[in-house]
Amino acid sequence: MKTLRRIIGVLVALNVPICLQVAVLLWFVALGIGRSFGSLASVLQKVRPAVVALRVVGEKMAPIEFPPRGMEDPMPLPSPVTKETFQTGGSGVIVDGAQGYVLTNNHVVENAVSIDVGISDGRHFRARLVGRDIGTDLALLKIEPHDLPAVAVGNSDHARVGDVVIAVGSPFGLEGTATMDIVSAVMRTEIGHEAFEDYLQIDAQINRGNSGGALVNARGELIGINTVIAGGRGQNFTIGFAIPINMAMTIQQEIKTRGFMRRGFTGVVVKDLRPNDPNDIAGVSLGAVVERVIAGSSAVAHGIKMGDIIVQVANKPVRSAAEFMTRISMVPVGSKVSVLVHSDGKKRLLALDVLALAMEPERKALREQLGSIGGLIVGDILPGNPLYGTVRGVQVSEVPQASGSYAAGIEPGDVITGIDGVRITASDDLVRRLEQAGPQYRLEIIRDGLPGWVRMSR
Repeated sequence: MKTLRRIIGVLVALNVPICLQVAVLLWFVALGIGRSFGSLASVLQKVRPAVVALRVVGEKMAPIEFPPRGMEDPMPLPSPVTKETFQTGGSGVIVDGAQGYVLTNNHVVENAVSIDVGISDGRHFRARLVGRDIGTDLALLKIEPHDLPAVAVGNSDHARVGDVVIAVGSPFGLEGTATMDIVSAVMRTEIGHEAFEDYLQIDAQINRGNSGGALVNARGELIGINTVIAGGRGQNFTIGFAIPINMAMTIQQEIKTRGFMRRGFTGVVVKDLRPNDPNDIAGVSLGAVVERVIAGSSAVAHGIKMGDIIVQVANKPVRSAAEFMTRISMVPVGSKVSVLVHSDGKKRLLALDVLALAMEPERKALREQLGSIGGLIVGDILPGNPLYGTVRGVQVSEVPQASGSYAAGIEPGDVITGIDGVRITASDDLVRRLEQAGPQYRLEIIRDGLPGWVRMSR
């Protein structure tokens, strides 16, 4: 510690730029870690064999143009013509060598026809997709368990800002590539990549092909699955995000048991607490405002009502509606979850029952939060909707016949997934993208499971 203080003093005295100061300090920290643990090389020797390279051959439906109203083609769509074959790659992590289970990102193996898993000793295995969770972009694969290495699984709840981490994967097909830096933030939500987000933000360089790879701490313990990059495309920097391993392991256990991630619901629908919100309570600046309570739920029995503000779930802070939904989604169905609520000027710590989604009465009561956008009546895909957690986008509920959307061919039930190639995950997203769109734009949708698009004009 004294040595670090002296180094800092020298750097300050020499007027070294702050960015260089940080770089020098990180180098000394890494050097110290290397000495403490025998070297970072020994850490990587343990980790790299369990990080695999994926080669995927897939087939997907090519998006088709849905014609404007009144110009529909009476001929059926030629399904063989609308299929496209593709090849892609990514990374994965062996989390159970005895059983042959591999965690990766769903987007790496989405629409896969065959999945090849290559491990560091040169062996290759044909993988079977056990199941996927679109809501978090995770997938679980299984290969034959022939003397497979596995990574030690850590506890991502212990990750702190400033911890040294190493990202291992196959960027650009370069297997076993390792990069090192620090955790720059924890509990990052609302990045806009997936429906349920609770990311570790990292400065370690990750690139295309790193998806599904390992994020490990200085002890070589797996604390995250690398998943997404923000920035790039002409910018001189990128920010990486990883799914915390505690979340990933909970999901993989559900997939192993059921083939999918079963999410729960407490009977509460929430919205963001905005500045100067009429529901604002002195001293409460972040949280989720209760917008609706479903009859028959334990939330009703505990007296939760519209306007209450939820600030904590399962001993973790809640800063937004999206964060509330993510926290609840990870609580096992049939259990209870602690919720800290501000109500009528008092704090109340309640234990709510977590119900399975979704009973028919709930579906009727929990229709989408509706709003009029560009002549459409749309809403976020919320608990109670059969598409909840399986489709990313905004669902159309009504299309007024006098609107341009009706003439363009938009139909109730369509899910809007993008505008001019930019992904849409929530209605707020849609509003922002529409404001940026030109006089003519392309609205990407999913209709009856079929990807397509329509031409729109202002």
